[in-house]
Amino acid sequence: MRSRGPVSAKLRHTMEDERMATLSGRERYLRAARRQPVDRPPFWVMRQAGRYLPEYRAVRAKAGGFLEMVHNPELASEVTLQPIRRFGMDVAVIFSDILVPVAAMGVPVAFDEGLGPRLKALEPTREAIESLEAFDPEEKTPFVAEIIRRVKQELGDGAAIMGFAGAPFTTCSYMLEGGSSREFPATRRLMHSDPQLFSELLERTTDALIPYLGMQVFAGADALQIFDSWGGTLDAETWRRHVFPSTERLVAAAKALGVPVTLYGSGADHLLEALADAGPDVVSLDWRTSPASARARVGERVALQGNMDPGRALSTPEVAAEAARATLTAFGSAPGHIFNFGSGISRHTPPECMAAVSEVVKHWRPS
Repeated sequence: MRSRGPVSAKLRHTMEDERMATLSGRERYLRAARRQPVDRPPFWVMRQAGRYLPEYRAVRAKAGGFLEMVHNPELASEVTLQPIRRFGMDVAVIFSDILVPVAAMGVPVAFDEGLGPRLKALEPTREAIESLEAFDPEEKTPFVAEIIRRVKQELGDGAAIMGFAGAPFTTCSYMLEGGSSREFPATRRLMHSDPQLFSELLERTTDALIPYLGMQVFAGADALQIFDSWGGTLDAETWRRHVFPSTERLVAAAKALGVPVTLYGSGADHLLEALADAGPDVVSLDWRTSPASARARVGERVALQGNMDPGRALSTPEVAAEAARATLTAFGSAPGHIFNFGSGISRHTPPECMAAVSEVVKHWRPS
């Protein structure tokens, strides 16, 4: 009998193409995050469960405030699933907020309608920092795990589930400023006047965030994203000196859970190499960074996520679709691209524009 020789390269490619044609959204995302070939880029949108959807507004009208929804697993899981049902994203990002662990650490958090988060500002003293609680997430934030379990029950392996947390610097900035800020005076003052105490605050916060992310993975999250939303306010040297150590530690601990980890910074083009050096699997770009430039600067170390300008989805479906095509073209056909907006989707986005973007991405085939 003639023995079978090795499978030909052509046959292997055919078998791989057939396998990729049947990828679930979860498989597609996990492969892309690890820079493996996929049939098309997976896609999701930051803040995809939100006020631009009429079904979200209907749930919100019954729920009361934002935090009431976050703490209600039934409602939070429902709005997490709404954009998946409507647009077929490959990733379901849980409906929560990066300030959930801050409240669990003992800092009061409230949300004023139309004004954003309001916190009791943390005093920049050793006593106040040492009073922050290293909380048990199963005890203080069990609703987050329950949201993930409920979403997993409906989605199965059809789509990946994305858990998240704020990066140490962004989380600490909210605590020190008492909310959002443009100049971050309290944060900068402590960072430069007492760098050791500032470092201790970052490290204490990191200690709290590590088990919080772990709880999300144990509940069923397939991937994690770390948001350093305010890191871009710092120059690269300052970010590396003061912020890099805690960020790198949080990324490493998250990766040790066995899931892909994405690191995102807004207005952080000048931090791109530093973000990649922190060790994530994926770096998420905002819309101000050229994909070609990003790939040239970080090479093949990480997958890239992004980075359509969310403002382009505020106009017409035709404009939104063209923006999606331009973004996909800019990233090219090399493996390791996850389509996303370069920031959270605006609440003013017409759903038909998001539908147009979805159709472009789902039917895109790299040339």
